[in-house]
Amino acid sequence: MKALVTGANGHIGSQVVRAAQRAGMHAVAFVRPNADRRALAGLDVEVRTGDVLDVESLKSACRGVEVLFHVASPHRQFAVDPGDITRPAVEGTANVIAAARSVGVKRIVHTSTGATVGFTPDPRRPLTEDDFLDTAAAPYARGKIEAERLALQAAKRGEPEVVVVNPSAVFGPRDHRLTPASRAILGLLHGDPAFLHLCVSDVRDVGAAHVLAATKGRSGQRYLIVGEPRSPAEIRDILGRIAGIRPATFTPPRFVLNFLAGRMEKQAARSGGDAPLTRAVLEDTFGRHLVYDGARARTDLGATFRPPEETLRDAIRWLLFVGAVKPKVAARVRKAMGPGAEPDTDWTN
Repeated sequence: MKALVTGANGHIGSQVVRAAQRAGMHAVAFVRPNADRRALAGLDVEVRTGDVLDVESLKSACRGVEVLFHVASPHRQFAVDPGDITRPAVEGTANVIAAARSVGVKRIVHTSTGATVGFTPDPRRPLTEDDFLDTAAAPYARGKIEAERLALQAAKRGEPEVVVVNPSAVFGPRDHRLTPASRAILGLLHGDPAFLHLCVSDVRDVGAAHVLAATKGRSGQRYLIVGEPRSPAEIRDILGRIAGIRPATFTPPRFVLNFLAGRMEKQAARSGGDAPLTRAVLEDTFGRHLVYDGARARTDLGATFRPPEETLRDAIRWLLFVGAVKPKVAARVRKAMGPGAEPDTDWTN
């Protein structure tokens, strides 16, 4: 089976490529011509170039493909022009669906996010696939909501089949450009407080769950592919055991977070980078949590997720490997982790 992966050079996309190869598929990586391909280093994989905003390049890439993993979408919280985040997510998905239909691709696995399901005010009540967030302030979530609507509409038409997967809080190695999830762990190591309940999801398990969705998922169905939920106190304790750092667990006042988010936005606007926190993200999530029930994926797909301790340990090892941790903090973490801080032999930077 030939499988095309859009966004194959990204954190999740590169793991989908690996999982597809392990499953015996002929994986094809679809990337932009000048894309950073470090996450694909060491893989013997066919590469086809193009852009999800260019439907003709997608049609060319889709020829001979049976299943398409549509992972490509900007994973960032801030842009001076929010359209730089929303347009590739929405128009890119419309183009992928049109291209797949035109050349006879049988099935699409559409990578959405837990944010389209929503955020729960009560961490004791996880959200399920039956919950929907109608709108959002943050452009990332807003674009993903619209893109998922297109995917589910296509599933109703039935040509091709479309399965939606909804990962959340994805951590782990080979995150070269540091997604918001990796930056959140980095923040905790550097002194930020932990105040969100979340599901700790390993990127390698998320990649494997995509392949299970392609082979076992039902068209028109959503699957929350998430790890085990953990409270701020539990995350504090895990980081204490792993890295010798125990972040505080208080929730800062909203006005303080708004002030900090505004400063981060200004800095991101000057540098062209991302903001770890934005006022729009606060509007969507303050007082709420990223806690979801992943039973459907476990039961129907057979998805499995490694313990949060292993996921966070490897995420921290990666941050050390790429030099993202401040030197004094890195020295402290390496001392606590000992030989366990060493990178895997096949990691590349």
